[in-house]
Amino acid sequence: MKADNSLGNPNTVRNYGIGAGKTAERLGEDRPFASVADNEIGGALELLWGTAAVNTWNSRRAAVLSWLGWCGERGYDMPSVAAWAKRLAVPDSETPGRGTRRHMRLDDDIEDWTVHG
Repeated sequence: MKADNSLGNPNTVRNYGIGAGKTAERLGEDRPFASVADNEIGGALELLWGTAAVNTWNSRRAAVLSWLGWCGERGYDMPSVAAWAKRLAVPDSETPGRGTRRHMRLDDDIEDWTVHG
């Protein structure tokens, strides 16, 4: 990923490169965007950073969201980050947390089964 001076902060460029770059590598860099399912994006995030610190998870997830949005604005047919791959509340935050990502995914699977099953 080539550094974009419009991003300003070199840490932002580095974080975007890590988040979007490693996710693209995991999914297969030569795959067309339209062939990637939302759950594959979430799965790649989980495999790459599922055991990382909350701030790392949130940073990498945000970078991928931004990258997908940027591509979508330019007319590419893009997947989304799976709904179960949610932003997590940081430990010292007032925002209530929902537990681990694995529990959130299980909750979503149960909800889908209950609603659609």
